[in-house]
Amino acid sequence: MPIDLNDAEAQRDRTLVPSGPYCLKIAVKPGGAGEDRFLRLAKNLRSLMLELKYSVVGGDYAGKQIQDFITVDFDETDDPDLSPIEPDKLENYRTSVRMGLSKQRAIIDSAYGLEPNDDSEAARAKRKLANYSALNGLKFYAQVEEKPARDGFGPRNYVDFVITPDLPDYPKQPAKAVAPFKRSPSQDLDDDLPY
Repeated sequence: MPIDLNDAEAQRDRTLVPSGPYCLKIAVKPGGAGEDRFLRLAKNLRSLMLELKYSVVGGDYAGKQIQDFITVDFDETDDPDLSPIEPDKLENYRTSVRMGLSKQRAIIDSAYGLEPNDDSEAARAKRKLANYSALNGLKFYAQVEEKPARDGFGPRNYVDFVITPDLPDYPKQPAKAVAPFKRSPSQDLDDDLPY
């Protein structure tokens, strides 16, 4: 049986985006699990993850993509069909969920220009999502880094942290399509870690 590959996509460029702050646009990749089928079941069969594809907006690297998996929930039950959770691993699962929810909140704060300590009704309303599809198309700012090749996987980019309005790299007047945005040399030398 002949196979025609003429209409198949060309292999993607695997060049990494240099480390730095970027404006990223979100695309949610449905994983077929969870209430709205937006989540992906992890290999451990307990964690539910949100798979996101970020595209760099503007600049020399416009369109380059970064993949991210954010843990949003896990099955803590004693389901007999699942391996029992080792007591020392239980807190790791809970920490992954806390970090995932915190990252999502930071993405919303960055996308809507909300100060992290803004507890107004308007801010609280923006942080409530009808479902994960509400993230599709949002633009936010993030520090992108490079992870070297390891364990049989090639090098890749990842979001080190989300840049929210309280951090120095957040643009004073966020543009809809500006990336990457540059830091001044004085910011590089006088930088507080955002932890």
